[in-house]
Amino acid sequence: MGNRNKKPIIVVVSGAFDPIHIGHIRLIKEAKKLGDKLVIILNNDNWLRNKKTHVFMHQNERKEILEAIKGVDEVVISRHLVNPKDMSVSAELFRIKPDIFVKGGNLKIKDVPESEMCKKIGCKIIFHAGHGGNFQYSSWLLANYIRSLNRVKQIDINKTVARIRQALKKSKTHASLNTKLTLSGIILSVMNRRRAFGLFVILGWHDKWNSFTDVPDSNQDIYKKHHVNLKDLVKEGKHYKVESTLDFDGAILIDKNGKILDSGIIIEGLRPKVIANKIHPGKFKDLSQQFGFKGKVHSRHLSAITASYIFKGTTVFTVSEENDSFHVFENGRIVYSL
Repeated sequence: MGNRNKKPIIVVVSGAFDPIHIGHIRLIKEAKKLGDKLVIILNNDNWLRNKKTHVFMHQNERKEILEAIKGVDEVVISRHLVNPKDMSVSAELFRIKPDIFVKGGNLKIKDVPESEMCKKIGCKIIFHAGHGGNFQYSSWLLANYIRSLNRVKQIDINKTVARIRQALKKSKTHASLNTKLTLSGIILSVMNRRRAFGLFVILGWHDKWNSFTDVPDSNQDIYKKHHVNLKDLVKEGKHYKVESTLDFDGAILIDKNGKILDSGIIIEGLRPKVIANKIHPGKFKDLSQQFGFKGKVHSRHLSAITASYIFKGTTVFTVSEENDSFHVFENGRIVYSL
């Protein structure tokens, strides 16, 4: 009788769910146990286009699927505008005013842009919900699906490396030209064996920049205890090949001599907009155009080209899981693209 007037505990989970996978289901099940009403804030299509450059499933379809899942009481679509500057769901949290905001994975409070809003409305943030293994993230699932549909023409590695040599012949970064070309060849070989994956590699890393890094999942840092040199990776049967890291989050760090130091590293505090304004001041449609990309690119590439400017003397390599593009950056500029 006395519990009838008790205020229900509202729990919120947010995400794109594009597409939904087993990790999402486990997260939803665990979040529901924490309160009486479970609300999902669904990142809209504008958010997805800005974050991943593409939408696999329309927001209304994603909403309908989520509403059909047992335990979900309400689904609220976010109100992100086209090319949103604020990618958080703070506005939605302010409107809903939940008691608990649940975050999955290995995030920390500094990784949650909504932390200030939660503090303002008295909402507790709970981490590490939905554990149960190394979840297959949505982008990884899509990459595998795309790879199963497409059989792309093989890259001519010798010709491509020759073009990269030409593009880098006047380079003054820390690593030698041979080390850069060795890494290029390794990445291109991986692209021929496996398509639709993302890669972010910083060559020329120095310990003085470690304050910019975080390791959200120590299991992904396979090179921490097993340092491998690039020249050894070209040998058959060598353990800890780059393929082992393709489904990891974050960057691979390599020193100027080609020794791989870490993998699965999150690079923080880069501020691409600030760097873009320094290098290319003026008015542009978006950051992709301002940095000189031909079209809109994934945030990974914006972070990578920014990293090449902040970490002076480095050469940064990326592969796009969306379109299999390959880029090399130095000093905040695109020096080669495929």
